[in-house]
Amino acid sequence: MGTNVLGIGQSALLAAQVGIATTGHNIANAATPGYNRQVISQSAAEPQGNGGSYLGQGVKVDQVARVYNQFLGQQVNSTQSSKNYADAYFGQIKQINNLVADPQAGASPAIQEFFNSVQNLATTPNGTAGAAARQSVISSGSALTARLQSLQNRIDQLREGVNGQIQDSVGTINSYTSQLAALNETIERAQSVGGLPNDLLDHRDNLITELSKLVNVSVVPQGGKINIFMGTGQPLVLGSKASSLQVTSSLTDPSRLEVAYETNGTLVQIAENSLTGGRLGGLFSFRANSLDVSENSLGRVAIGLATTFNDQHKLGQDLNGALGGNFFNVGVPISQPSATNNGVTGNMSASIVDVGALTTSDYRVQYLAGNYQITRLSDGASTTPPLSPTLPVIFDGVSFNAPAVAPTNGDEFLIRPTAAGVRGFSVAINDTSKLAAAAPIATNFPSTNTGSGKISPGVIDATFVPASFVPPVSLSFSANAFTGFPVGSNVSVTVNGVTTPYGPYVAGTPVPYTSGATVKVSGVSFNVTGTPANGDVFTISPNSNGSGDNRNALLLGKLQTQNTLVGKSTSFQGAYAQFVSFVGNKTHELEVTNLSETKLLEQAVQAQQADSGVNLDEEAANLLRYQQAYQAAGKLMQIASQLFDALLALGR
Repeated sequence: MGTNVLGIGQSALLAAQVGIATTGHNIANAATPGYNRQVISQSAAEPQGNGGSYLGQGVKVDQVARVYNQFLGQQVNSTQSSKNYADAYFGQIKQINNLVADPQAGASPAIQEFFNSVQNLATTPNGTAGAAARQSVISSGSALTARLQSLQNRIDQLREGVNGQIQDSVGTINSYTSQLAALNETIERAQSVGGLPNDLLDHRDNLITELSKLVNVSVVPQGGKINIFMGTGQPLVLGSKASSLQVTSSLTDPSRLEVAYETNGTLVQIAENSLTGGRLGGLFSFRANSLDVSENSLGRVAIGLATTFNDQHKLGQDLNGALGGNFFNVGVPISQPSATNNGVTGNMSASIVDVGALTTSDYRVQYLAGNYQITRLSDGASTTPPLSPTLPVIFDGVSFNAPAVAPTNGDEFLIRPTAAGVRGFSVAINDTSKLAAAAPIATNFPSTNTGSGKISPGVIDATFVPASFVPPVSLSFSANAFTGFPVGSNVSVTVNGVTTPYGPYVAGTPVPYTSGATVKVSGVSFNVTGTPANGDVFTISPNSNGSGDNRNALLLGKLQTQNTLVGKSTSFQGAYAQFVSFVGNKTHELEVTNLSETKLLEQAVQAQQADSGVNLDEEAANLLRYQQAYQAAGKLMQIASQLFDALLALGR
């Protein structure tokens, strides 16, 4: 009897010891990341038959189990992934927002200052003041260039920073997956000999949580091991084998880092829009959806302003009597062949033919079974029809030109029409005499005219034919019509918005006169008002001296408010304001999303900790309970010893 009671007391003592050790382990790891509290599971020992009765044999500890809710764990991992995605995206885009929204650092004040200088030149085109105004135009143009280049440099720095963070993230992912594969092997061996390696399981689950901060993952249990896949299905861990990710250069842009995985000895790049969670996904989304758009938006403003200003400047006359040249250097589209193309093909080219139709997207050109397919990457739209057997094809204001050597099936090219717009943007002249503020033609009428007719200063457009006015054109008025236009020239008259053509002009053909109508001949437009008399003459001749003439400067100044970009719906500053608004709205959206995801993560962690976390008050109570059980078991063993001694004394 005493021996039996002694054994029962011993089992109780051992159970209390395990309880105290488990409670102490919980208390020691209360602040350990990823630790789940542990509890003991005990049951009555198998009773011993004694006649018609069964006598209890004490207690046994079945296992020390961790309190872990798989659903809550998955919820924490999912919210960790979403939160870190938003945090990474927001952390990057707010840097652009702080830059472009700053009235001192943004481009809008520089654009305003440049056109102020142009309008000042139109006010004072000659003399000492005119010379200062001309220098101011060149200086403010250089300042505008510097401002845009500064913004571009910051974008380049952010791009380099994203590349660096991608490399760091991939290195950390590979470190985690290697540790997880090793833990899979260790845990399986431990489970094969019985019991649960709770601390190893906690460590593995904590590594999965850390991994989910970098990339969206899904976990599939397989016995004692787990398999881990990225959100797009690529395996990261299969049992005790880890798949290593690699950082590679984009096939169409060596400066752009991508992520690839190895399959059957071949590296396969993962589409950046497939990585939708974690810090890595946030970085890729920021680069594709905000950084590239920002660069292209600035480039579109630079190309639109430079091209439009150059077009008008070339219609003017400088102080040397020559037609104006390019005031700005203009960036050209970037074209990059895929690294998988046939090496003989080489590259294709693209050129901008309509700045008003430019978008902020990049384009993919594929050669498929003898046809070219051009796809706008921002929304997946293609040309109509989508396939063309020949190039050039004009799409969104860009002319896509065929490679010098015919491509092979499957070849593709990346075209970035506006990405280099700021890098190629600069002032092309430094000689103030080459500023074309004047118009290259002059209109006049002699004092011998007897009527009240007057001719306006002429303006020219891109169809201007200088040779048509050498020698000067003399228009004679008779019978309410003009004659004397250059033979073979295109003549038209616009009255109340209705244009009537009179060309190619045949000598002696009368062109009806309407006071105030716009007459256009060989690219020169003018108006005659009043009542000319028969025999009155009006002349159009080359401008012999550009000094004091501000006609082209006035037209250059008006470009500031003309709707030139975005389908000719907004001005240069309007397009820049749209870009600033896009960045600001996206920043606010990410800020709200980030705050929301942070709150959701806090709630998920609280729910998990309420179930699996260590409560020190609870553990203190358990410690007292197990201490009392230990003391009681010791007392039981003491009584059993006394009973045994008493039995031995009876035998003497």
